[in-house]
Amino acid sequence: MEGVTPDTPRRVLGTGTDQSMTLWVHRPNFRNDFKTMLRATMEPHAGGTRIRGRVGAPRSVALFMLLWFGFVGAFLLFGLTMAFADGIGERLVSLPFVAIPALMLAMGAFMVWIGRRHGLEDQAAILAFLHATLATRSYSARDL
Repeated sequence: MEGVTPDTPRRVLGTGTDQSMTLWVHRPNFRNDFKTMLRATMEPHAGGTRIRGRVGAPRSVALFMLLWFGFVGAFLLFGLTMAFADGIGERLVSLPFVAIPALMLAMGAFMVWIGRRHGLEDQAAILAFLHATLATRSYSARDL
């Protein structure tokens, strides 16, 4: 995006066409692949425009973290199996097979926590931006 630098003040940014949009909150000097985003499509409806979309972290990030926790969890299960199957003297040999995956799982959980800690605040900022710039209103049952 032209004119946006790491030092640009916090604000809602995005891209879009007449049929789709992607919005997110830019935070100065903070890189985050877990950031809350709105990915939406726009279509004519009852003399106006209906915006349909999903607010949240990208699904690719959720899939990656699911695979990460599953793969590392399998290694931890293997290490625990080794530790309990061996005698007391052999448990020290299996310690790296338990400690390293446990540390990797903790690191993954920390990454998710750091990445998602601004999620609700960013969602509110994105929806407020839509309301202020496009005069949007929330979905109600009578909109069907």
